[in-house]
Amino acid sequence: MRHKGLALLLIVIGLVGCGRNDGDTGESVDPSESETCGGFLGTSCPDGLACVDDPSDDCDPEHGGADCPGVCVEEPSTTMCGGFAGFPCPDGLECVDDPSDDCDPKHGGADCGGICVEPKPKPTMCGGFAGFACPEGLECIDDPSDDCDPRHGGADCGGICVVPEPRPPACGGITARQCPKGLTCIDDPGDDCDPAIGADCGGICVAR
Repeated sequence: MRHKGLALLLIVIGLVGCGRNDGDTGESVDPSESETCGGFLGTSCPDGLACVDDPSDDCDPEHGGADCPGVCVEEPSTTMCGGFAGFPCPDGLECVDDPSDDCDPKHGGADCGGICVEPKPKPTMCGGFAGFACPEGLECIDDPSDDCDPRHGGADCGGICVVPEPRPPACGGITARQCPKGLTCIDDPGDDCDPAIGADCGGICVAR
């Protein structure tokens, strides 16, 4: 009788041990496979995850699907930026179009993904109303990125300092300097001397 009681006790203990399950099945669940986001409610993702369009559905946010649901995925690499989600770059970097893809933001690709790069150093400003001079060895040219054109009324247009292009060898003039072999002397278009009037106008040597 004591043996039967001991056996029953062991069975009960075994059942209790099997029934205890804290929900850990030994399998990890990938949040990106279970978490949804976006949609009509605009549900956000947990920290460390980003909401992107769900490629498995027929709802396209780029073609009228304003309330398309999304899925949570790991945050993109810090080198990626822009795109539909408008991912920003880390401090100190700027977002430029990714030259390795076929999406061109200048030809309809409003949601093209970009890459984060170190910004190019801005050239030194010069000219303008104050007439700022360039550092030694640089010359001031019109800033092509603005809408001010010094040739069309923009007398006080700001400029940028650039390394001057090497000047071609000079020739002609009052001393009738000759060009190096293989080059031809032509009138210098950068001066105000007209060889039709001024017989001693200086020229420049160019390849013909």
